[in-house]
Amino acid sequence: MSSSPMQVELFPHDKPEPVSKLVVQRNDLVNARFALTTLEMRLFMAMLARINREDTEFHELRIPVTEVVAVSGRRPSSNDYQQLKDMCALLASRVIYIERPSKKKRAGQLTEEAPSFSNTPLMAYADYSSEERALVVRFNDRVREHLLQLNDGNFTQAQLMQLLKLKSAHSYRIYWLLKQYGSFGTRTVSVEELKRLLDLEGQYKQFPLFKLRVLDRAQQELAQTNLAFEYDLIRGKANSVEEIRFRFTPVASEVLLPSLPATAEWQKALLEVGVSASSMAAIGELIDKGEIEPAYVQYVVHQQRSKSSQGKIKSLAGAVFTAVTKGHLMDEYRKALQQRQKASPRKPSSTAAIIRYRVQEAREAYEIMVRKSTAKGATFEENLELVYLSQGFRREQDAQGVEWLIKDK
Repeated sequence: MSSSPMQVELFPHDKPEPVSKLVVQRNDLVNARFALTTLEMRLFMAMLARINREDTEFHELRIPVTEVVAVSGRRPSSNDYQQLKDMCALLASRVIYIERPSKKKRAGQLTEEAPSFSNTPLMAYADYSSEERALVVRFNDRVREHLLQLNDGNFTQAQLMQLLKLKSAHSYRIYWLLKQYGSFGTRTVSVEELKRLLDLEGQYKQFPLFKLRVLDRAQQELAQTNLAFEYDLIRGKANSVEEIRFRFTPVASEVLLPSLPATAEWQKALLEVGVSASSMAAIGELIDKGEIEPAYVQYVVHQQRSKSSQGKIKSLAGAVFTAVTKGHLMDEYRKALQQRQKASPRKPSSTAAIIRYRVQEAREAYEIMVRKSTAKGATFEENLELVYLSQGFRREQDAQGVEWLIKDK
């Protein structure tokens, strides 16, 4: 069977589910010894993102395949199927090693004893459903105390958007280890301990190789996040590197930010062409920064759909992501806007429309005001009435289906 039909059968039009923007782990899990592959770590993050703060037990989760295997908008290929099988088999057997210091009271004094430890399976099961094109997974109940009802302050939280920028499993772990010390801006850990936490004991006996493949790669990847770091190598008496001092700009604890509404037109357009969760997060970040307009995203999707139907591009989702983030169609988009405005029927000059806002722009501005508790109106529609419609704006839809707020002179 050729790769094209197999790909169609396995992964046609998978749509990522909405995910939380904040993921949380108890600190003993952050500092536990375990190793996951990059695919396994992406699945782990997707599962963490679906835990609600009020949850008291784990639920069976269905994670779309695209959310785990897609990278930069790439659609899953037939080759990913074997990777999924291998990942599920391995993940179901993954064990987390957690140490707990033990102290024993002797003659009125506390003395150190050998630490207690537990070897805990991470997953209850990890299956793949070809009918749903999703991974069907559930956490093991024995890790409940590390992931649920974390209200005692002994936990670390991170924004999913930051984690989705990482590619190496070791980079994920180092990000969490640094995030635990986020308010301090520094963390020093011995080489031996770091290898233990990354489950690399006995490996990379030549430190330069460890530096190149683990430290330098993590430094390069974390440079794209809010935890860019530098590091110092601390040498011992034999001039060998014994400790690593990580230095970074202190990061305050995040607050849970509301996600953009699932009904946003640009989101719906991306979902329809199968853009992955990580790619959507990256595009959302560009929109939040004001670097691109939501309408530009919709324009790109429309243009790339047309090219895809003509057989000019192989991966629609990948082509959309690249064109959006690289601005490849920005000039065409601006020209199309100018032509649309020229083609719009004009009223006599005394009543010519002089102020135009997209309704979507007004919606996004409202969401920002809600976050800052400065919004007028309890809902967007109420805010629209108070801020725009009552001031002479009218709501209209153009031939392309874009809604506008227009005020005449």
